[in-house]
Amino acid sequence: MNTFMSIHQDAILGTLSTFDRVIFKGYLTGLFPSGAFSRYLSKQGVLLKDFSSYVTEATQALKAHLQHLADEAGRPLLYLASPPKRAKGETKEEWARGMAAEAGVTEGLVCILSVLETCMSFEVRGNPETHKLEAVRKLRKCLHYYLYYLDPEFGLLHIRIQSWFPFNVQIYINGREWLARQLDQRGIAYQRFDNKLFQIAKLDTVQALCDKFARRRWPRLLNAFARRVNPHLPTLRRLGFGGYYWVIDQAEYATDVFFRDPADLDALFPSLVELVNDRPER
Repeated sequence: MNTFMSIHQDAILGTLSTFDRVIFKGYLTGLFPSGAFSRYLSKQGVLLKDFSSYVTEATQALKAHLQHLADEAGRPLLYLASPPKRAKGETKEEWARGMAAEAGVTEGLVCILSVLETCMSFEVRGNPETHKLEAVRKLRKCLHYYLYYLDPEFGLLHIRIQSWFPFNVQIYINGREWLARQLDQRGIAYQRFDNKLFQIAKLDTVQALCDKFARRRWPRLLNAFARRVNPHLPTLRRLGFGGYYWVIDQAEYATDVFFRDPADLDALFPSLVELVNDRPER
């Protein structure tokens, strides 16, 4: 690609490299070591034989908290099978965006959707060797709640939290949505089609903005989002089991090439397709 750009530099106005879609995942790793969840229960005076009733109450507390968030914002909490029918092929994100437009929501909570999905959780079972009960991690299905927000900085994002311990969290952020809002705030002209930005003025200034996106203090921001949705975090911290450990689960990073004239791009497009198709498999 660098060779291609060098050859055709007269036709190229500039480039912009930035993150597109990013998915962060948060895990309460303090509960993961062998015996940790049992100690967590013990510190609250909960016996392993009472595990089922305790975690059920914890799940109900989470649901009540999310229902309160929905009621406070005047927005719906819906099971995905029951909301108004989505168009064929429409994603949850597209449906939430349409709901925001229809309701005139410009900032704050748009909706909460609950979906039955697979997760890693805990169960208590007898150990045949020790003849004692123990808490172990196990794959299961449970409800996951997707909270769609129109955030003043990031635009449409979602926070997903599973309804059973250990309450794993996923946060989705769209880097181009963030960038569009940064450009609007600074009065920098651009055009937009779907998730693509083009005809951007001041490319050097905009590239500097994109570099700041990568360097921001993400854990502090993500922890703030997590505190919003998980009412059990204060108890976890008070008992010494910490908070969320954050990882980037998925990330898209793209370099856009801007041409001076659409005719130049039309003429070079076949060569670009050939260049992409000739890349070696990785």
